[in-house]
Amino acid sequence: MRKLHGEQAAAVHSPKEGHPVVIYTHKFKPEHYRKGVELITTLFPDGQLEHKQKRHNIFLRHPSTHELVNIAFFDDGASVHDWHEAEARSRVIEKLRPMLDGPVDVQVYEIERIVGITT
Repeated sequence: MRKLHGEQAAAVHSPKEGHPVVIYTHKFKPEHYRKGVELITTLFPDGQLEHKQKRHNIFLRHPSTHELVNIAFFDDGASVHDWHEAEARSRVIEKLRPMLDGPVDVQVYEIERIVGITT
């Protein structure tokens, strides 16, 4: 397993209907926003790699509210519960805890339908 970015990442993992998607919203204390974004966008994928679950992450930033959203698309056989209990994830959360302005908001969904639009 290895980490890929941008177009390479999109080319190897396409979400499928029925797969789980988790939306994690991290709200940071203003003084920790930049460092928190850096940690999440590097340490979470590293932890997922260590945990050996194929994943596709899309990170969305909202600097004016000090938020970073991670939309994590889980692959077949990748367990949301196992990831939430994983030591690799716990280590990152502990590192982030003093930087956060409240708990991470976690919402779990299932992909209903995928629709592409082209010309």
